[in-house]
Amino acid sequence: MKILNFIIICNLLIQTIVLAQNEFYGDSKSISLAIVKDNIPIKRMPVNVYVKKYVEEKIAIWQQKGEFEKTIDYQKRVNEQTRKQQVQKFTNESIVEMKKLYAASLTWNDLSLSKYDADNETYLINNSQFGDLAIPVPVADAQNFKQNFSTMQFKNPDFYINNNKFILAKVNIVSVSGKIYKYDSKQATTYSANNITYNFKPIEVDVKQDNVIQNNTIIENKNTTVGIADIDLNIPVNVQSNNKTFVVIIANENYQKEVKVQFAFNDGKIFKEYCEKTLGIPSKNIHFAADASFGNMKSEIKWISDVASAYNGQAKLIFYYAGHGMPNEADKSAYLLPVDGFSSDFETAIKLDDLYARLNANTSQSVTVFLDACFSGSVRDNGMLANARGVKIKPKNDIMKGNMVVFCAATGEETAYPYKEKQHGLFTYFLLKKLQETKGDVNYENLSNYITENVKQQSVVVNQKSQTPQVNTSLDIQNTWKIMKMK
Repeated sequence: MKILNFIIICNLLIQTIVLAQNEFYGDSKSISLAIVKDNIPIKRMPVNVYVKKYVEEKIAIWQQKGEFEKTIDYQKRVNEQTRKQQVQKFTNESIVEMKKLYAASLTWNDLSLSKYDADNETYLINNSQFGDLAIPVPVADAQNFKQNFSTMQFKNPDFYINNNKFILAKVNIVSVSGKIYKYDSKQATTYSANNITYNFKPIEVDVKQDNVIQNNTIIENKNTTVGIADIDLNIPVNVQSNNKTFVVIIANENYQKEVKVQFAFNDGKIFKEYCEKTLGIPSKNIHFAADASFGNMKSEIKWISDVASAYNGQAKLIFYYAGHGMPNEADKSAYLLPVDGFSSDFETAIKLDDLYARLNANTSQSVTVFLDACFSGSVRDNGMLANARGVKIKPKNDIMKGNMVVFCAATGEETAYPYKEKQHGLFTYFLLKKLQETKGDVNYENLSNYITENVKQQSVVVNQKSQTPQVNTSLDIQNTWKIMKMK
């Protein structure tokens, strides 16, 4: 009985001590809940309203003189300086408490998940309380994340204060297997929404540009072309065999030391298809070299020169090049740059004069050269070669002999631009477009006029820069080149 009485007395003493502490210091939880109860719901409560009432109630308790507290001790404990310190302490404490209450009040059952953005490896989660949140999710996890999204748990949310409201700063999204995906408002994350409209000649996307930044999440609508250009479809087929025409196609896109030439590979690939299908040139008569090195280019030039020699003047030669051209500042001569070449070293490039000399080394019916390149030091995307000094150079006109016609994408000081919508060089696109419209049966005068007119117009519209194709011929055919044809 004595032991039982002792336990009862101890419990009463403990309860008395706890009550005394709560009376003196204030119970944080009871104060927090009282504030919420007496006012509007925590979700809609301005932060300063909660903090002010919390601090006022805590300070009111703190600054009371204890029954057994000496006046001198009270004056040391409660003064202007210590009161400011306590206000700051309770302010920080109130924000922590409010975050806990705010987090407990949140519901995560009204979420919607966007389509996956594979390019940026993100999902967009929409929540009525916080808006759009971009969540990084690796491609390898994307399908599983979507399938199990309804079972995901949102844990350990944290918030920052903006406009007197709590804004989500961080949250962990935890899968059933325990894998964690993190949202962090300080981490700029891009989600690109492609609203794709499917057509068939060609398939394209037409989405207005509209970037929105919210909670450091960038929601970006962008234009994307899906599929192939109109000239890549319905390539005319000619049953006629052009078995004495020989073609070398060089398509240099991925340079080792210079910026890439956008769409050069596609230019060469589709030009090859037109040579085979529309011009009727046997595939064995066509050499296609993608990303050709210096050695590759020298070898292909030798091959077509040897062919001309073997055919004793009966062959037609076509040389097509898409890639970087470069100028020699010293003598203004022009060069073709292999993918392993250096714009600072002309020994690693192919001089146009040397190319023309090899193509004309033996008599041929005709030699036609198409150059979707420029020789001013600039590049397709409006930059400059690594060795260029930012000043465009106008190369000298090369002297041509024999039955040679050269179609060049731009004049000496201009840039040969891309036609991004069509995924081709601007010059090559209209070259192929005319071959498509005429089924290859077009003379060089009409071909030249068509390319020049359309490239000049579209370059201003699409690239806001001038580009003027030109035709150069040898003196031997200056009066007859206009009636020449590729077929």
